[in-house]
Amino acid sequence: MIPETLLIAGSAASVGFIHTILGPDHYLPLVAMAKTNGWSGPKTATYTAFCGFSHVLGTILVGSLIFLLGLAFFSIETVQSFRGNFAGWFLLLFGAIYFAWGTRWAIRRDRLKDKRGQQVAEKSGFSRCTPFALFIFFILGPCEPLIPLMSLGSGNTEILSSLLVVLAFCGTTILTMLFCVMFFYYGISRFSLLMKFENYMHAATGLIIFLCGSAIQFLGA
Repeated sequence: MIPETLLIAGSAASVGFIHTILGPDHYLPLVAMAKTNGWSGPKTATYTAFCGFSHVLGTILVGSLIFLLGLAFFSIETVQSFRGNFAGWFLLLFGAIYFAWGTRWAIRRDRLKDKRGQQVAEKSGFSRCTPFALFIFFILGPCEPLIPLMSLGSGNTEILSSLLVVLAFCGTTILTMLFCVMFFYYGISRFSLLMKFENYMHAATGLIIFLCGSAIQFLGA
């Protein structure tokens, strides 16, 4: 039983890695927002870890509730589909609003930048609320492969096996998110050309978030 449990846990870790690294919505919005708001490396890593934790926690809670209620696998798919649709629309609409606000902010800054000492350096309340919006998205965004893996673990009639499978998947997912975000975070820093478009970073962030939401909603990414 132990080798079987370890095999399932290893498979869960592999699925978590592939699921995360092939899903740009797991890291591109965080990278864009970190660069836009000037987050430090540690702050970016902290936000990423919280978002990753909220991403898997939401699915664990839903999966646990479904198993406790004894629902069929079809019902699991229905609940996950509902959460996925809601999260996709949330990210899409938030990205569109953020893009519109970022464009307006860039135009306003361009008008004022010629006035010496009047740079628009203050942080808007809207830009400060964006980490909270990402937390909401990751909580609502379904981690589709996790629930079937939870059911595989519970098939061994051992709570420990289910726990090991969940920990393997969740740990790998969060670590992969951290790796991808920090890789792009420090990689982008090497391209000074991007800094010439600093005024449009908010608009670009909104566009990236909008595209991620569109991919989730219409392409099933």
